[in-house]
Amino acid sequence: MKPFVSTILVNYKQTEKTLGCLRKLEGMSIKPDLVVVVDNLSSEESKNSLQSETFSFPVHFILNEKNIGFAAACNQGINEAIARQKDSFIWLLNNDTLPDSKALEKLIDKAMETGAGITGSLIQKPNGDFSGGVGFIHPFFGSVRRPRGPKETGFNYVEGSSFLISPRCLSQVGLLSEDFFLYFEETDYCVRARKKDFTIAWATESIVIHDIGSSTGGDLGLGKVPYFIDCLAVRNRIHFARKNGFPLAGVFSGLLISLMLRAKRFQFGRIFKILQITLSTKALKKFIIKNGGHYELDA
Repeated sequence: MKPFVSTILVNYKQTEKTLGCLRKLEGMSIKPDLVVVVDNLSSEESKNSLQSETFSFPVHFILNEKNIGFAAACNQGINEAIARQKDSFIWLLNNDTLPDSKALEKLIDKAMETGAGITGSLIQKPNGDFSGGVGFIHPFFGSVRRPRGPKETGFNYVEGSSFLISPRCLSQVGLLSEDFFLYFEETDYCVRARKKDFTIAWATESIVIHDIGSSTGGDLGLGKVPYFIDCLAVRNRIHFARKNGFPLAGVFSGLLISLMLRAKRFQFGRIFKILQITLSTKALKKFIIKNGGHYELDA
C-alpha cells in the first residue's frame, strides 16, 4: 500500500517555477497526498498567483512576510505536514525542479525496498546531462563533491533538491538545522541521521530535472558565484565540518585553501567577509539581514 507523502516546496521570488513544479506533480503516476508551499518574502503578486491555481491534490500555503531561509521554511512545511498526517513521508523538493512522471513512484519504491531513512533522486540538468542526486564528504576536510556518474557508490548524503525522509527517521532525527540558512542543511541532516543508524539510498530511476542555481547563481562556476552565496557557502561548510567533528586540522586547512583561491582571484573583500561571518555569529546575522534575509541564531 502506498504510504502518505507530503511534498514541501519553498518559493522565493520564483512563482512561475513553483507553479511549473506543481503542474509536473499533477502529471505523475503517484501524486503527493499533500503539498505545502512555503512562500518566503511573500508579495501580493506571488500570493495571488499561487492561490489562484487549483490542483488535484490538497495544497496548503504558508505566506512569510520575510525571507527566513531555506531550512527554516522547510521546517515550517514539515511541521504543517505532520500536523495533518503524523506518519507522513516528507519529500523536500526544490521549487525549480521538474520531476519525471514516475519520480515519486520510484522514490517511494526505493525507500520501501531499502528501509532507508533518506532517499534521493537522480538529478539531471535541463539539457538531460547527469548532475547528481547524492554526494560525498571528504573525511579530512569535510568538503563535499557530487558523484561522477549514476553508478558511483559509497555516497554520504542526499542532495536537498529531492530529499525523501521516512516518518521514523523524522521522528528520531527531527527537523533541519536552521543555523545554515541556506546550503549544507541537507548534508548535516544526513550525517545526523547516519549517527542514529539510518541508511541513505539513491533511487536512480527517479528522475528529477533541476535548473541548479537558478535562484541563487550558486552553480555558475569558479569565480562567478555571487558574493553573498559564495561567502555563506564557505562559512556553512566550515560550520558543518566543525559541528560534526571533522578533524580540526582538515577543517582549517580547507578554509585556508578556500581563502587562497579567492586571493588568487583578487577577491579580498570575500576573504574578509568569510572570516568575519565564520568567527562571529553577530556578524553572520548582520550579513544575512543586509542581503535580504531574516534570521535569528542562538547567541
